[in-house]
Amino acid sequence: MIKWGLLAFCCLCLALPACEEPGAGDGQLTVVFPLETTELAGLQSSLRVTLHLQDRDGQPVEGATVEVQLVAPDGSTFATPPCAEASPGRYQADYVQLPTRGTEGTWRVTARASWGDDQQAQAERPFKGLPSLSEELQREYGFWVDVPAPRGFGYDKLWHYAQRYDDGSGYVFIDNRGHGTVRVDVHWRHVDFPADAAAACAYVRDLPLSAEAEHILDPNLAAEQTTFQGKSVWLVTGRTLSGHGYTALGGDIEWVILQCPDSPWLWTLAIHTSNPSNEEHLRQTRETFQCP
Repeated sequence: MIKWGLLAFCCLCLALPACEEPGAGDGQLTVVFPLETTELAGLQSSLRVTLHLQDRDGQPVEGATVEVQLVAPDGSTFATPPCAEASPGRYQADYVQLPTRGTEGTWRVTARASWGDDQQAQAERPFKGLPSLSEELQREYGFWVDVPAPRGFGYDKLWHYAQRYDDGSGYVFIDNRGHGTVRVDVHWRHVDFPADAAAACAYVRDLPLSAEAEHILDPNLAAEQTTFQGKSVWLVTGRTLSGHGYTALGGDIEWVILQCPDSPWLWTLAIHTSNPSNEEHLRQTRETFQCP
């Protein structure tokens, strides 16, 4: 008897229009991008949410108001970018750049559309966030530095090369190789803090960047003692000449040599650019350095 009653109830639901999927709304709002398989890295990836809106008859809805939210892995709302109609039924949000910190994990796009006489539709889509390069370097080597991001910088071309030696010393190069004019290097070595300007200049000449760029490094280096993040440091300045290869940016280069509290290494931060307009940005990027 129970089986026959359940069957009758199901048949009644199939016959009645009111038996719809909960939350179906007055049309269908679909997240076209991102996909569930989309993977976006912190800072290096820009996201533009794209949606498609149809009414009950499957026709594109024009002139709707569409609201979009990006929900971070921790459940907080990261951004609510404005959304505009790109073509009939197709809506696009403004570009959003994922953050440098806290990107890794499952993100969600939630969207709501309203149009006509109080008609509404909703959609949701998860996608995967990957750690930024800064987070990857911190996990691997302990230090933190923001990756360079001057105006017009091509994140899709961002490149880095790292080397660690048997004694634990090493270095990391960060640049947009072959597609730009910015570079940030971090070196750590088990050596003493230079005693004078001549020793500071000799030290930076022995670093990997200087050694492999020896044929294009201007021999006239200058060194002075100054402060950086409240620490006494050596600031060495120079230039590279035009040449070939990813080290040959042909422009100004600066090295900051510093000691980190509780670290056995001597740390060196180098910034390099062939475009003077990027110098201030690279100095600001250098200021984000955090000792291990």
